[in-house]
Amino acid sequence: MKPVKPEFLDVLNYAICSVANDMLGSEGAKNFFRKVGEYHLEEAVRRGFISLEGENPLDVLLGIARYLEDMGYMGKIEIERLSDTEAIVTMREVTVTESSIRLLSRGREPSHFMTNLMFAALRKLGIEAELRELEAKPEENMFREHWIIKKSIGQ
Repeated sequence: MKPVKPEFLDVLNYAICSVANDMLGSEGAKNFFRKVGEYHLEEAVRRGFISLEGENPLDVLLGIARYLEDMGYMGKIEIERLSDTEAIVTMREVTVTESSIRLLSRGREPSHFMTNLMFAALRKLGIEAELRELEAKPEENMFREHWIIKKSIGQ
């Protein structure tokens, strides 16, 4: 079987996101992709691609990063731990960069597959987190975020 080309994933991402935005509106699309992250997590765990076991939540996020690299969704995801509850996440060679930038420039909601998958994993562990975009260099296909593990849900 031939490997799937990154350009195919980018075109498919644009098409799926466009339909979600057209049919559901921006807020509906955001909720749709959050739910996609939950189903993605469930299926990836069932197939043994992702484990929710780890010393701390950042270990789980690192495991998801390796999964996304192995599957070819991104070329490289670097997670620089600042503490047990904070990390800088740098994403390189993101397959859906062109489509995501195009969607955002038109005021539309992109899929945020990695983000929604990681947030779904943290919710499954009963943990809340926040992230801030630190740097975006689409021309270099590089994005950097600051992730902060806040607290257990319900505390």
